[in-house]
Amino acid sequence: MKKLVIRKKASDNLYFHPDFHIAMNTGIKYLEKNYGNEAVRDYLRQFSRSYYKPLIEKIKKNGLKPLKKYIEQTYEKEGEKIESHLDESTLKIKIEKCPAISYMKKRKIAIAKSFIETTKTVYETIVENTSYSFEMHDYDKKTGKTTLIFRRKQ
Repeated sequence: MKKLVIRKKASDNLYFHPDFHIAMNTGIKYLEKNYGNEAVRDYLRQFSRSYYKPLIEKIKKNGLKPLKKYIEQTYEKEGEKIESHLDESTLKIKIEKCPAISYMKKRKIAIAKSFIETTKTVYETIVENTSYSFEMHDYDKKTGKTTLIFRRKQ
């Protein structure tokens, strides 16, 4: 009898992790309820400094280009389109809707009050010890629509 062997790697699979967003949202709600909003920000700062350390080092060495690439790839994997523009000193990203919020809303999951911090605090932390600053404009908590601006510090 013939034996059929199928070899698969995780990298062979389509990127898909939407339930991560639900887990993050649940954790944020727990921190909000039991420890307050500053605990949410503290957790996200600690997470970001560790998880994004390689990206932070690339930004320090190569400027905003690696950040632009990272954000574009992330949204592409999540199936959302964004507009991005990079010049010598500024990276501007326009996001029409947050894939995490869309996913949770479809499943009727209440969004944590401080879910915005998963973008705001994370990007502030990523650029905190670089030569760039971060601003978030016109955030819509219902959709996650926003504009992210990274600028070279004066």
